[in-house]
Amino acid sequence: MNPNSSPGPHRLRPVFGYVAVVGILPYLLLKLAWIAGVEIGVTEPGLMTTAVMRAANAFTAAMELVAIVVVLTLTHRWGLRVPAGLVVFPMWVGTGLLVPIVVSFPAIGADFLMVGSTNEGLADWVTPVVYTSFAWQGTVLVAAFALYARVRWPQAFSGAAGSRGVGPIGVTGAVLAFAVAVAEFRDVFAGGLRLANTVLGVVEALAALSAVVAVALLGARGPHRAVTVLLWTGSATLFASGFWSLFGWLAMSDEVHPLGWLLAATGCLAGLLLAFTFFSRVAVPGRDHSVPGVRPVPHTP
Repeated sequence: MNPNSSPGPHRLRPVFGYVAVVGILPYLLLKLAWIAGVEIGVTEPGLMTTAVMRAANAFTAAMELVAIVVVLTLTHRWGLRVPAGLVVFPMWVGTGLLVPIVVSFPAIGADFLMVGSTNEGLADWVTPVVYTSFAWQGTVLVAAFALYARVRWPQAFSGAAGSRGVGPIGVTGAVLAFAVAVAEFRDVFAGGLRLANTVLGVVEALAALSAVVAVALLGARGPHRAVTVLLWTGSATLFASGFWSLFGWLAMSDEVHPLGWLLAATGCLAGLLLAFTFFSRVAVPGRDHSVPGVRPVPHTP
């Protein structure tokens, strides 16, 4: 029996979509309120009404609106007809932004209970609401995408890896990812960070190393399903964490951090190179089964 043709995943995917939207709404509504000038949860009057904060909140609110569109696409049959790039790119970025928070969420919660919030100008309840929303939507989005991808791109889960080798782009990306991981471990163990920041830094460094491991497995040309997960998640985390650092410094900081900028830019570049490796070496074989009339290729889960 072809697992992709069974009705179970099709019945389950819409549920994931609506559950994900529920998790997105608290953060999105908070951002929309701040954009509108309603400073709910703000203890420093005028903090959210500056031009910089309005622009930053508008950007992050737009990201959440994109997340809602993406999750509805992932969880309905019509989503299989949407051009692949409109699904894959935002989901790849979302994976990189949210998966480290999902993995680090227990430490984030423990840190908040022990020390409380250090977000100046915001009420104490804002931090747990925001990070619970992130963890919720990250968990459900990844689950929904996995169900969607198994239907639309079963070849990515076939276990065949490395049929065309790694290539110079993959090697370069792995070297840069290793350098980023070393730098992140150095920063984490230099001390002075809160528990949440320490664990999040370790998770991001391990994600970078996971991409390096994936490239090594890809080069070994073995039947490794892990390559799909490690290379996708590692490349996404490298790009998203680097991009978010650059965005934060550009929007919020007046200080110049040359080494920090270099590390973030290196992470972005490594993520892009490894993403190219993923799509050219892992995801290319086979056909896009969103094409009408083309049935998914049977495979063994």
